[in-house]
Amino acid sequence: MGTVTPVGFNLRWTRPVYVGVSDKLDTTIYGPADAIRWMQGNFSHKHGFTYWRAHALCHSALLGTIHHDFARQSFVDAWVEQTSLEEPHDS
Repeated sequence: MGTVTPVGFNLRWTRPVYVGVSDKLDTTIYGPADAIRWMQGNFSHKHGFTYWRAHALCHSALLGTIHHDFARQSFVDAWVEQTSLEEPHDS
């Protein structure tokens, strides 16, 4: 019989991250599960090192292979990069 891998869907970061679309920071990301859901549902650019690093570290945090707070900064970095990719640029 197989083993059951515990998943920490309820893990919360020490400090939440406030994100949003445009200038509205109206969504609170409390932990790695929220971060993965936000990236999957709200990122239009789901590629690149920063995105996949954040996704992988949040996933590892959920599986308990790294401390969940370690994944927080990688999510912030991916969100900042995503925001900069969506900003209109002057031609």
